[in-house]
Amino acid sequence: MKLYSLWALPLLIGSATSQADALESQWELAMTAAYDRASDSSLFEAQSSVSRQALLQGALQYEAWEGQISAFHQAERSGSEDSELVVEELFWQGSWQDWDWLLGKRRLDFGVGYGHRPLDWFLPIERNPVSLQVSEGVGVVSASRFTENGELSVMLVDAGISQASGGDHPKGFAMRWYQLGASAEWQLLGYMDDQRGMNLGGSWVNTYGEQWEIHTEWRYQQEYWRWRAPALTAMPKQEQMDDGWQALIGMTWANSIGYSVILEYWFDSRAWGKSEWEQVFDNSLWYQNQGVQWDGLRQSSAMAFLSDNTLRHNLLLHWTLTNNEYHPKVDLIYTPEDGGLILTIGGEREMADDWVLGTSVRYFAGPDESAFAQLQNQAVFTLSTTIVF
Repeated sequence: MKLYSLWALPLLIGSATSQADALESQWELAMTAAYDRASDSSLFEAQSSVSRQALLQGALQYEAWEGQISAFHQAERSGSEDSELVVEELFWQGSWQDWDWLLGKRRLDFGVGYGHRPLDWFLPIERNPVSLQVSEGVGVVSASRFTENGELSVMLVDAGISQASGGDHPKGFAMRWYQLGASAEWQLLGYMDDQRGMNLGGSWVNTYGEQWEIHTEWRYQQEYWRWRAPALTAMPKQEQMDDGWQALIGMTWANSIGYSVILEYWFDSRAWGKSEWEQVFDNSLWYQNQGVQWDGLRQSSAMAFLSDNTLRHNLLLHWTLTNNEYHPKVDLIYTPEDGGLILTIGGEREMADDWVLGTSVRYFAGPDESAFAQLQNQAVFTLSTTIVF
């Protein structure tokens, strides 16, 4: 646990004990059990696994202070276990000199997409995971000024205070302008940080009647790190590149019965194309044929999956029903470059006002040389329950 979490916990506990009548809180306990069925990918050792997760989250509010803390526990069938206490958010909000101020650790989420969000600049997380996740905020000092239909914000941001996610995260200065119209809203953002240089982006959302909506967002990144094209006898290595682009466009249809459909396409110039993943596949087969002395190099090629997007072109179809105690949903991601797909089928059942049961299966498929077919798992089966108290 990092040092700054040590002062945060006494503050929350002290507020709860000394000012219990003024403290508002809500707690949620989520638990999952998952079975990962191994694929026949030559990048990984074929081994299915069973895991369990538990996540206790508490949302607290005391006067101008708000916070969220989490206790996360994960256990594998192999016997390994890990627990962590994380301060996800802890911030103060107030007004001074006709500006609204915010100081502390808070999630900053300006994206409008469902399957991918190019505007998640500061501390991006996996979209729509089947496992439990701790979603942390970033250190921020922000000042916002509101007009009748808009908002101007200036922010000092430090993503390096993250506890759960490792690595060296950027910090810098950001500005945001948001505008709301009769049926549309749009925003422009700029962010200068110490790792990626200038970041520019924006989004636009417009509704048509009561059932249709169109949304789009984009991002330009002055500098970024990219895995080099796979070489047969060299360890994977990252190289710094210039001028990265991401863009997303999508539409949503929903009706009064509770059905909702989302279609999205997104592009990422930083990602590999079909030829690079085919080369990874060919290399991994060659390593296998050479014997165990090449296993280190073979398995190291899987680091390419650490990229934000696996391929440049992505299509998504999402369907859900949310009008009763049953909430089924289907997600399908398809990469037209190599024919890969990820299919997720799941649903939840409200057993009571404060108790939900859920289940899902996520399946990875495509030609052998496609990116998704080279992942470690062929399928992930999950059972979950959530209790609010």
